Amino acid sequence: MKKSILMVICAGIFGLSACTSGANSETAPIPSILLRTSLPTAASVSTTEPAPNRNYFLTATIVPFYTQVPSPTVVGTPANIIVALNMGGGGAGFSANVYAQEVYTGQTFTIFMSAGMHTASFLPTSAPVNLSIQAPGTYIFYARLSNAPTEYFYGYTECTIPTECVGSPLVAVDVLPGETYTITIADRKALLPDNDKRGLPVTVPWVKIGESSP
Repeated sequence: MKKSILMVICAGIFGLSACTSGANSETAPIPSILLRTSLPTAASVSTTEPAPNRNYFLTATIVPFYTQVPSPTVVGTPANIIVALNMGGGGAGFSANVYAQEVYTGQTFTIFMSAGMHTASFLPTSAPVNLSIQAPGTYIFYARLSNAPTEYFYGYTECTIPTECVGSPLVAVDVLPGETYTITIADRKALLPDNDKRGLPVTVPWVKIGESSP
């Protein structure tokens, strides 16, 4: 009986040893190529710069020596000014900046008048523009051509025919809130405030002709 138990124990030990050795023999070896390959490190990784975009080009804007200053904001109900520029023959063929400058405070409002067809047979060539200004107030009106503001300029005076103007004083107009006034700038010999004098009280000659009415 004891011999039988001893044989069973030996047989169990022998079988367990055989199973363990079989499992170890079935484990796949690590390929040698993996053992020779190293993982990338921070030093071995290089940064790839994007290719430059050739589908664009730089543009340049020519800025003249004279820069237009935006008009201030009107507070309350403005006065509406319909402004025409007569450079001769009844119209204006070049773009211009039109100004309304308050004679006492210097507050200046401006609007751009686009160029017309200055070689056209039928005039006027540039339509009047509408300019809203602070009211009440007393304003003079003038224009400077946008391409040569210091050489070509016109003022609102009693003269309405450019070829007959001799440089009369500027006419100042009293304006009221909500009212509309029509102005024709035509005197090409009028004395105007310099470019650096906008925003300052007017010092060039000006007059008021009677009472202004809408």
